[in-house]
Order: sequence, then C-alpha cells, then structure tokens
Amino acid sequence: MLEAQKKVHGGSFLAMTISYKSNSRLGRRRSQRVALSMPLVVWEPESDSREPMEKTRTLSVSRHGGLMALNSDVACGQSLVVTNAISRVSLECRVVYVMPERHDRHDARHVVGFEFLEPEANFWNISFPISA
Repeated sequence: MLEAQKKVHGGSFLAMTISYKSNSRLGRRRSQRVALSMPLVVWEPESDSREPMEKTRTLSVSRHGGLMALNSDVACGQSLVVTNAISRVSLECRVVYVMPERHDRHDARHVVGFEFLEPEANFWNISFPISA
C-alpha cells in the first residue's frame, strides 16, 4: 500500500513522503524516505583524480542516505563521497544496493542505494516527517 503526502520544506523544495506497508526486506527502516530530486556530485575517495566520478540526482532521500541514478559502475560495500551540490556539504557513504542495468525513466544505467557512514543531521536541508 502506498500513501503519499505532499509537503513544502523551506519554501523552495517540494518533497513527497512515501510510506510503504512493507518497508524493507531487512525489517523497518530507520527513517522514512522522501521523494526528492537533489543534485549530487559523486566522488571516489581513494581516487587520485580531482574530477568527480559523476554528477547526478537523487531519486529519494532519508536521514541515513538515499537512492540515486548512476551511470558509473559501483559495487555493494564500495565507499563513495557524495556532495550536496546546493549546500556543498560532503559526506562519505557506502553503497548498500545496486539495481542491475536498466534503461528507463531515470536515464541511468543503475539505481544505487547508499547510506552515510556518519549521518549529518541536515545534509539534505529538509525537515523529515516524524517516523511512525
């Protein structure tokens, strides 16, 4: 079952709260997901290159990470650094989910789930709904 509520946060972002009856195959989520398209810059922390791996957008976010469309190949457990392109705040994260190659509405090869290693209270600059 899908329930959605539209909320405006900070007067400039429109986010949609998405609640699922069955939250996760591993149990309940630590925080709710919010559908939000936020520009990100993705870096490889061990790379000698000063160029980012990719510039992309989120598909949804939570207090603990998010879901992004990515053309680059990544693997579960891989460390990345994501930079919020609006606030310019960067955090290290770990890839926790990679959907196999797809060609759909995201125009990216992969849908990638990531979690922050040290969650920043307000990395996304939005107010999250109170968890049930």
